[in-house]
Amino acid sequence: MFCYHKITSRIDFGICVRTPDDFARDVRWVASLPAELRPHFIFDDGYDDTFHTAYPILESFGFKASLFVITDWIGKRNDWDANFFGKFEHISLPALRELAAAGWEIGSHGASHRALTTLSSAELRREVFSSKRYLEDALGVAVRKISFPFGLFNQRVIDACQDAGYDSAVSIRCASACGYVQRSLAVYRFDRQSHLRAKLHCHWLELMRLRAINSFSGLTVLMHQLKTAFRMKDVG
Repeated sequence: MFCYHKITSRIDFGICVRTPDDFARDVRWVASLPAELRPHFIFDDGYDDTFHTAYPILESFGFKASLFVITDWIGKRNDWDANFFGKFEHISLPALRELAAAGWEIGSHGASHRALTTLSSAELRREVFSSKRYLEDALGVAVRKISFPFGLFNQRVIDACQDAGYDSAVSIRCASACGYVQRSLAVYRFDRQSHLRAKLHCHWLELMRLRAINSFSGLTVLMHQLKTAFRMKDVG
């Protein structure tokens, strides 16, 4: 599975961005592969450019994809993330319904994009249970898969997701020994076709490279914890 986040030409601080031209080249290259080798496309976070930009490109090649959305932020700006060059809009509920009707798989990316391994039992339950219930009620479809924010999980997180009724999960970091969590391979701003080919074949050097890149997400987790602490202080 190839995992994308933002598909935009806008300047952004992070590396989880692919320009529309680069994404179109990625899709064209995947379409040139034998059907049995083509990776599935997935999108984390649920930005509106998934609908406005990625969706038409994928449709032109006859591809469907999976979209994992942060339910608390549907139709809102990404205030939860670090923003140095302006905020980005998340997908609206009508657009999400259109994707579901078009055959896209819709899954959860948690309720608020918090690292699930850092949460109390009550907070973890809300993230995995309430996000699933919200999407099922809003879309009228079964939500069977969750993608872990930052790719972070442990056995407690797996147990909570199984209790919530998810059939499987996705992580950009690694798969689980039990087979419940599948590995997705993130595509970043600076990736070339050689990197995509290495991801496709799970070349050890590319996997090491992804591990090194993903290790920096710990800084984002810390930032989120600080933001949450400040919000709770303000409310108090």
